[in-house]
Amino acid sequence: MCEVDRKKGLKIGETYTNDHQAKEFIHYIAEDERRKMKTRLLDGKFMSVMSDGSLDSAVMEEEIVYVRSASEGKVQVDFVGVKSVSKPDAANIAEAVCGMLDSEVSTDWKKKLVAITTDGASVMTGVNNGVVTKLRGDRCYVLGIHCMAHKLELSFSDGIRKNVMVRKVEDLLSGLYTLYHKSGVNRASLKDHFRELHLKPLMPTRIGGTRWLPHFFNALDHFLRGYVGFVHHLEEKSQNTTNTNAVLRAKAKGFLNIAKDGGVLRFCCLLHDTIYQLSSLSKSLQRSVSTLAEAQSCLSSTQAAIQKYKSRPGPKLRSVLDTDTYEGVLLKPSDAGQHNKAKNELIDSLCQCITARFSDVNSGVLHAMRLTSFQCWPEADTSFDFGDEEINKLTSHFRPLLLSAGVDVDLIPDQWTILKAELYTAGFSQGTFEKTWPTVNRMLRHRCPDVLYLFDALLTIPASTADCERGFSVMKQ
Repeated sequence: MCEVDRKKGLKIGETYTNDHQAKEFIHYIAEDERRKMKTRLLDGKFMSVMSDGSLDSAVMEEEIVYVRSASEGKVQVDFVGVKSVSKPDAANIAEAVCGMLDSEVSTDWKKKLVAITTDGASVMTGVNNGVVTKLRGDRCYVLGIHCMAHKLELSFSDGIRKNVMVRKVEDLLSGLYTLYHKSGVNRASLKDHFRELHLKPLMPTRIGGTRWLPHFFNALDHFLRGYVGFVHHLEEKSQNTTNTNAVLRAKAKGFLNIAKDGGVLRFCCLLHDTIYQLSSLSKSLQRSVSTLAEAQSCLSSTQAAIQKYKSRPGPKLRSVLDTDTYEGVLLKPSDAGQHNKAKNELIDSLCQCITARFSDVNSGVLHAMRLTSFQCWPEADTSFDFGDEEINKLTSHFRPLLLSAGVDVDLIPDQWTILKAELYTAGFSQGTFEKTWPTVNRMLRHRCPDVLYLFDALLTIPASTADCERGFSVMKQ
């Protein structure tokens, strides 16, 4: 910043233009931010906790904690801290989380706790001795949320596990990655082929890693976009030349046969379309201010889009479905019946696994939280009884929490009716005002304070632990 000021012609002197003073500035900025966070959380009535763990360079478990709060409909996510854990078991992790919250937030944070979102590891979610159970204590209303982005990854892994065509595609992509990643000569030769074809060099990427969806999608995307370059290079290496050893020649020939198989290529395109939809869903789930209701809505629409691929091909598959070439390369004929069978098996399996993994959001308290998404609200003429059952269910579940926050629980049902009537009268269905909870609070906080406190509590609940992972990523940079 000082260098920028100098270039603008400002005289800033030399007193503060050194690492020591920069460290001092950062320290006091951090202290000020902590003070603001502490004041905000002390004044607020509700909060939820996000926690995740990672190994540092010394192979020590580090636990990171974020809190999410909501006041008058506005959601805020705050970084609490990172702490080393001597042993990554439930007791030590819970002690570390409690210690950070006691020192950085307040000692009565448990009274305001609505939910705890974690990555779903057994040490976190164990029914008897998991971290969530220990933090919950005797407050049975505190929800334990399994990060929905992680659940989506697990659903994808479950859905493709037994599909034969997926295994074939995985073997091809893994083989290409190994072929070029472990040989600088092969990699340089492939780049030369791309340049000769006047194409941007695209290297194969690995399909495994901490995130199956993005890794698999990137590997597929590079293969399909760099298809011509890969095929031309494999064709050269599969020829009987003195410059190529027998092992490399055999590998290249095997990969070339699979790559030019019309059935395999079309299935790659189907996977590309499908994983693109799932990746978009994953990005939506990882938004800092994403709510469970929004996650449910995105989940349903994504399943509908994937189901549609059974009768209407996606954009990538559509480009190769009625042709025997791809990017100018002649493909080997394939059986359309076999392709349709593999396609239906993949889509059915994915949808079934997603439904099974996310079954908890379609019933009970989590399903009742759909009220926080205005997309779920009906037109005015069908709104008379809308949400009454859900409000009763939510009020009953969170009653101890609401009472401890000074909310008049008995007034919530009537205030819900007034809230709906006022919003629809003001033109909710016609879109005459911005459909956000801060807007609703500005309009009706004076008339419906208690029901809006309930919605504040619901808005604190995070759909994922993506903020924790982003925190670790920032520290690793």
